Amino acid sequence: MIRPLVALLLGLVLLGTTFPARAQSCRLPERLESRACATQGPARGKPGQFDYYVLSLSWSPAFCADSGRARTNRLQCADNSFSFIVHGLWPQYRDMAKGEPAWPQYCQRSEALPDAVLRRHLCQQPSSILMNCEWAKHGTCSGLDAPGYFAAIERLMGRLVLPDLERGEQQAGDLVKAMQAANAGLQREHIAVIVKDGALSEVRLCYNRNLTEYVACDSAVGGARPNRRLRVH
Repeated sequence: MIRPLVALLLGLVLLGTTFPARAQSCRLPERLESRACATQGPARGKPGQFDYYVLSLSWSPAFCADSGRARTNRLQCADNSFSFIVHGLWPQYRDMAKGEPAWPQYCQRSEALPDAVLRRHLCQQPSSILMNCEWAKHGTCSGLDAPGYFAAIERLMGRLVLPDLERGEQQAGDLVKAMQAANAGLQREHIAVIVKDGALSEVRLCYNRNLTEYVACDSAVGGARPNRRLRVH
C-alpha cells in the first residue's frame, strides 16, 4: 500500500494518530530541551555555495533494532514508532577530485534551535540532538535560516510518496522500483539505497539546489547495487 507522506505527517503532528501498517505514531513530550550541537568538526565551504542536495531518509526499525541506540533514543524507539524518518538534508558538491571532501560542513556558527522549530518538525526527525547537529553540520551551509531549512525538508516530505515495506529479505533494486512507481519522474540515478550489516539503513534522494527536481546522485552518495540482498527490519 502506498500513502502520501503529507497526510501521514499531518495526522502525526496534529492527532498523534496510530497507523496499522507499522503502528506508526508520534507523540511529543510536554517539555523539549534544545542544545547546540556539542560535536563539531572542521569548517569548510560557505553558505549557499554547493551543487545539489541529498535528502537522507533513515529506516527507523533498523536503527531501533540496536538495543544501545534504542536506550538512548527513547523518543524515536520507545515512546513512538516510525518507518522512514529524516536523517538530514545535505548540501553536496559534484564531481570532486579523488580525496576531496564531497560536501561543505559547519559553514557558520550555530545556536540551539528554538522550541517552536523543534516542536513543528520533531515528528519528521525525532531527536532534538539530531536536529541540532544536522542544522550545525549541514543546514548552516544551505544558505537558509533554521526555520527555512526545516520548512524546506517538510515541503519535500509532503511531496514524497513512500512505500510501506514488507519485513524480510529483498533486493535493493526492488525498493528502488517501488519508490519509482510511487513518485513520477524518479529515476534509478536519483536514488541510493544504503545497506549496513546486511540490512536496509537509509534511502537517499538527490535534488537540485531549488529542491524542485530530482538530479543524478554523485558516486560519493554511495548506494547498493540493484541485486544486493538486504533485510528489512
